[in-house]
Amino acid sequence: MKNNAVLVFALTIFTILSNNAMAQADDIGFTYIEGGIIGGFVNDIETSGAVMGSDPLDVESDADGGGFIGGAWQFSNQMHLFGEYASLGQELEIRTDINTATGEYDVVRWRIGVGYQYNVSETLAYYGRLSLDQLELKDANVEGFNLDVDADDSGIGSEVGVIWAATPTFHLQGHARYTAVGDVASGGSDPFETDILLGVNARWNFRPNMALVTGYELGKITTFNVGVRFAF
Repeated sequence: MKNNAVLVFALTIFTILSNNAMAQADDIGFTYIEGGIIGGFVNDIETSGAVMGSDPLDVESDADGGGFIGGAWQFSNQMHLFGEYASLGQELEIRTDINTATGEYDVVRWRIGVGYQYNVSETLAYYGRLSLDQLELKDANVEGFNLDVDADDSGIGSEVGVIWAATPTFHLQGHARYTAVGDVASGGSDPFETDILLGVNARWNFRPNMALVTGYELGKITTFNVGVRFAF
C-alpha cells in the first residue's frame, strides 16, 4: 500500500511538471534573459592592414573563451526589443626567424534592436530583426611586440529566423543575419567589413521557465555558446 501511494505521488508530480513544461514550450515568446560561456575565433586578423599595421606580421589567432548575456522584452503580440553582449579572449601567436611569442587580445561584440515575430502555430514562429551592431578588438598583449590591435566600429544589422518547438520541452532555432561589422577588413581605413552569418540554437526546458541553451554561429567571427535562459 505504501509503495502504491509513493507511485501515485510520483506520477502526480511528473504529470504536473510535464504539463507546466508543455505550457511553457508551446508559448514561443520573446521575453527572456540568458547568459553563459562563449567561445570562438576571429579569421583573417593577420592580413588586416587596418588592425596589424602596414607591415603584417607572421601572426596566428586561436580560439579562446569568455561570457555572454542577452535578453528580450515582448511589448506587443508581435513586437519585441532585444539586446546581446559578448566578450571573449583570443590567443595570439607571433613567429619570427628566431622565436615564437604568445599573447592575447579581446573581442567585444554587442547589438541592440527591435524584432517582429509571426506565430504560424503554437509550435512554429518566424521572426525578423533590425539592430545596431558594435564590434571591438582591444587590449592586445604580446611580450616584445607593440601591436596596434585596437579597433572598433558600429553599423546596421538584420536577422531572419525560425523557431520550432520540436517537442513540448525542446526548441530548435535557425537564423541568417547580416552585419556591417562582422569581418576584419584586409585594407582601407575601416577596420571591419560586412559579413553574413548562419546560426543554429537549441533549448531544453528543464523547468517551466528555465532552459539550457546552446548555439553555434558560423561567420568570419565564429562563435559557440552554452548557457541558461529564464523566460517570463
